[in-house]
Amino acid sequence: MTTPLLAVIRHNYPTAAIAYVASTWSKVVPEHHPAVDMVIDCGTVGLHARYSLADYVKLVMVLRKQHFDLAFVLDRSPLLTLLPWLAGVPRRVGLDSQGRGFSLTDRVPVSSSPAHLEHQADSYLRLARALDLAVEQPHMRFEPTEQERRVATPAYGSFCPRVAVFPGGGSNPGMELTAKRWPLERYKAVINKLIQQMHAQVVLLGGPDDVSLVQSLLDGLEMPEEALLNLAGKTSFGQMAAQLAQCALFIGNDSGPMHLAVAVNIPVIAIFGPTSPREYGPYPLNDPQHIALWHHPTGQPCFFLGKMRSCTHCTCMQTVTVDEVWHAAQRLIAQRDEVTQ
Repeated sequence: MTTPLLAVIRHNYPTAAIAYVASTWSKVVPEHHPAVDMVIDCGTVGLHARYSLADYVKLVMVLRKQHFDLAFVLDRSPLLTLLPWLAGVPRRVGLDSQGRGFSLTDRVPVSSSPAHLEHQADSYLRLARALDLAVEQPHMRFEPTEQERRVATPAYGSFCPRVAVFPGGGSNPGMELTAKRWPLERYKAVINKLIQQMHAQVVLLGGPDDVSLVQSLLDGLEMPEEALLNLAGKTSFGQMAAQLAQCALFIGNDSGPMHLAVAVNIPVIAIFGPTSPREYGPYPLNDPQHIALWHHPTGQPCFFLGKMRSCTHCTCMQTVTVDEVWHAAQRLIAQRDEVTQ
């Protein structure tokens, strides 16, 4: 969700050397964006309590040696907003959430109320607008390498279109929120319809932690072998992006792979529950090739600004029906066919 800002920075500073500081876990994203000249691996700094003071000081020294002129701070943590000040960066633009951006030179306020939700990508773009930078048609972007594209398996046989399905999500360093997952039985029902009625080939995606989940999804599904391609745990993040780029549609929960599908520019059906699509949905929110399904009973998310509020009746994922997802799939595939004809 920071990639729209990257494109804006590059457009406004075409000759700048742009470095992106990212954790070992997430650096794959800036490594695949053409606006980035250098990625600085900060290890586990920023990932909750997983780093030491020595790691923090080491990162400060690495940044100081680069003699940066300007820093965009995209994290709300006061320890991370303090980094560019300690590194001697003269201008420091960042989000000021509840006064935590005290070390910034340009403080951009953000709402801390779930009643005033803003998409995360738009929050980051407000940093560019604070500097009067031109922001034109921002979008997410992830560019698989040629080698990753060569590994991608093309569709085959009489199955068309090709649909990616991701039943996982909610698992990140320092946080488990599996309440974001739509019931497996409903995924099974949608997959049955995709294959039997739409004659689609379904590609099942996931990381190493999703292998058992995807196997549970496959149990009981009786389909022609070539109709289902199980890639869970078998691809890198970049290879997953290349596989997604071969698909006509993505169906999945609020997750990294969902945003990755948006970033490689394929239509997306995103299923939401404790999180809100107004904050985390396919971006931009008005893009007609994406559909976010959300029926939270209170109209406000249980998960907001990185924290889960108390929830005694976790039913929001069950309110999204099989028919809703199926009709959304039919609509987006038909819409895609009209464009390609």
